[in-house]
Amino acid sequence: MQRWLLIAGAALILFFGIGLPTAYHFYKQSRPHPVWFPIPLNPEAPFGQTEAVIRALTAKLSDRENLLRIGRDLDLQKKWKMDSDVEVADEIGSRLFVKRGDMDTPMGKAPSIHVGFRGTNRDREISYAMLDALLPEVWKVLGIDPPKKP
Repeated sequence: MQRWLLIAGAALILFFGIGLPTAYHFYKQSRPHPVWFPIPLNPEAPFGQTEAVIRALTAKLSDRENLLRIGRDLDLQKKWKMDSDVEVADEIGSRLFVKRGDMDTPMGKAPSIHVGFRGTNRDREISYAMLDALLPEVWKVLGIDPPKKP
């Protein structure tokens, strides 16, 4: 009887000492971690004009050639272990979002357009790299000179 208690105690110690922390780590790494860049809007702009800008941005940024370029530049086929660049472009396209939102400014909240990618904590570095690769195209579509880096 004492042997069974010792074996059960050792199993519980292993489970609670190794199993639960490992499971919690995998859970934390799989949590959503969207990454976006806010583009400020004129608060007096009509709602229809904002929606037109969002539709135009979505159409231009989700262009197949643009997504293929981002995938090739970041070598995502190897990182995500996918078979082709087309699969990578489809995955990038499914993660891309352009939506209306708010941003914090020194004067309070201001309306903005959020351009970004959905992802998980595990892929946050890749999401930031994809966003950096996408921003020059955003400025081109909007017809704005990119902001100068400090």
